[in-house]
Amino acid sequence: MLESEFADEDESGGMKTSTLMRSAVGIAVLVLLGVLAFATRGGHGTFTHALTDLGQAQRGWLVVAGAGFAVAAICSAAAWRSGLVACGSTVGRGEATARYAVGSLVNTLAPGHLGGAVRLGLLAQTLPGPDRLWRAGGVAFTLAVARACAFAALIVAASVATALPLWPAPALVATAAGAVLLIGRLRRHAFGRLSSLLQVVGMLARSRGEALRVGGWVGASIAARFAGAIAVAFALGLGSPASAALVLLVALGLAGVVPITPGNLGTGAGAAALALHTTGVGLGLALATGVAFQAVETLVGLSFGLAGATVVATPRPRARHVKLVAAWATVLALAVLFGLAAGDFV
Repeated sequence: MLESEFADEDESGGMKTSTLMRSAVGIAVLVLLGVLAFATRGGHGTFTHALTDLGQAQRGWLVVAGAGFAVAAICSAAAWRSGLVACGSTVGRGEATARYAVGSLVNTLAPGHLGGAVRLGLLAQTLPGPDRLWRAGGVAFTLAVARACAFAALIVAASVATALPLWPAPALVATAAGAVLLIGRLRRHAFGRLSSLLQVVGMLARSRGEALRVGGWVGASIAARFAGAIAVAFALGLGSPASAALVLLVALGLAGVVPITPGNLGTGAGAAALALHTTGVGLGLALATGVAFQAVETLVGLSFGLAGATVVATPRPRARHVKLVAAWATVLALAVLFGLAAGDFV
């Protein structure tokens, strides 16, 4: 049913472009509001310095950052595919990546992790047999546990390299371990659809090969995002790019637990700026770094998601190629408009 909805939506190219433009304007307003709300802590001077630093950012490093974020998204899609294949799915890499990408597009344009629900529904359609949604939920739970453990490792590294607190790391690990132990106990007594979810989690946990494969893709995704964050730090000229990248990922991860804006825009940049400022980075430069990180990641999410939506909604290869070109052209136009607007401000 979700595929048909995307197909119907894709039939009117003009309407789609208009909707994207309105969404882009809305995102820009949210970013600006978040920046202004944060800038009030340091006054007009902080906001002016942030705009100046953004204008002086090295564009080549921002392109490298975008490539890192794109690789991170592809690795996350591969982690999903590994879990689905272990459950009997025969979905190909391209199809799994496209369905995953649609969720990224929704997350970019809507708050509250709504893209996760869309992603779950689309990827569940690739599973054979009954209770597909519940078994896909088991894959999602397994990936969430793996990401929690990897995020805990990031927090440990950030606390060693900077002054960030360590306590969230053991709390995350304890929560993940407790959830796995609880599922191990419930699995023997569960029945019906819940049993399908718990059986998938148990199967992935018991199979060392599948666990390593899924965990490896999750680790690769976080490593690629870390590389992208380092590139953002280089683009803004921060003194210790690796430490700054750790702080960025930890702050954005904690701020994104309950996103209240589309893509956590504005609030995430503010949280990242505050965290960087506590490590000795100037307030204006910290704010510019947080905004640059979210701007690049948002552009990658839009382009990645538009390409995925085009693949899912268009089964015929020839028509798909035409629509992919149109989707990329739309993203490029948005990027040019954003760059011109930024240039006018600076």
